[in-house]
Amino acid sequence: MRIIITGATCCMGRNLAESFKAYGMKVVATGRSRAVADELKNQGIEFLNADILKQGQLNAVFSPSDCVIHCAGKSGDWGKYDEFYETNVVGTRNVVEACKTHRIGKLIFVSTPSIYYTGQDRFDVTEDEPLPKRPLTNYAKTKLEAERELMSRVKDGLKVIILRPRAVYGPHDKVFVPRILKMSERKQFPLINNGCALTDITYVDNFVEAVRKCLTAPDEAWNETYNISNGEPITMKDWFSRMLKILGRPFNPKNIPESSAKAVAGLMEFASGLPFGPKEPTLTRFSVGYMSKSMTMSIEKAKKKLGYMPRVNNRQSFEEYAKWYESKSDGI
Repeated sequence: MRIIITGATCCMGRNLAESFKAYGMKVVATGRSRAVADELKNQGIEFLNADILKQGQLNAVFSPSDCVIHCAGKSGDWGKYDEFYETNVVGTRNVVEACKTHRIGKLIFVSTPSIYYTGQDRFDVTEDEPLPKRPLTNYAKTKLEAERELMSRVKDGLKVIILRPRAVYGPHDKVFVPRILKMSERKQFPLINNGCALTDITYVDNFVEAVRKCLTAPDEAWNETYNISNGEPITMKDWFSRMLKILGRPFNPKNIPESSAKAVAGLMEFASGLPFGPKEPTLTRFSVGYMSKSMTMSIEKAKKKLGYMPRVNNRQSFEEYAKWYESKSDGI
């Protein structure tokens, strides 16, 4: 099987490339980090430079393959709509055109469950529940636009699977665990509403397993959307405390009321809007809400149609991550 992976220098894309190479697949990786590109090449993975915003480059590096896994994108809860639109919508459109040029008939798109967020507690959210009329971030908005464009191409013969993994962490993660470790360096670890919000998390090995199941899925499982997680909801406090304990880091929680956190976030957002203010706020009102409101997702559809089963549970994933972390001389 020959696979093309965009965004192969990010956590999800890199783990896919390394794992699929180990499975014996032919992997072609693209991405932006030259350092990671060199590391992938050293593992025998073919890496080709290409910017998803440049159609000519994509056309040049794509070639007939069994499937494209599109991980590249712009994430975050702060930034101008045009910047997110250019990468997440136009970039995805370019990937589809490159698939068309080389007659690649299958595409797996990595989206986000942020599109479910309403600012209220939500539990066991399924893929077919009504979505908010207006996504609350430009990231979520443009990812949803990209999803809809992809599904509109199904009539042209393209087979699509959309995955919505929640909070992916593990080896090479530059987002979730690094932030947890950084907060642990403070005298007190801030927890909004005592960290009682319930959330889903996804160890990257489970994400890789979900994608592997997609590659061998029957035709009737394509042109569908799937939630992906460890299938074991956990409170924010338990996630942070258990992760830090297994890494041997201190955890001294301090409760921050949601209202107070939002007030501080509002001031930070205001400062970021000033001519000489920081490029982006350390804390946003959206991120406060995301950490203070419960949101869990059903993965029953992925289990039923893809045959997906999480390979490791939360505890096992923390242990696996700790082993990887300790094996790195420079940590993350």
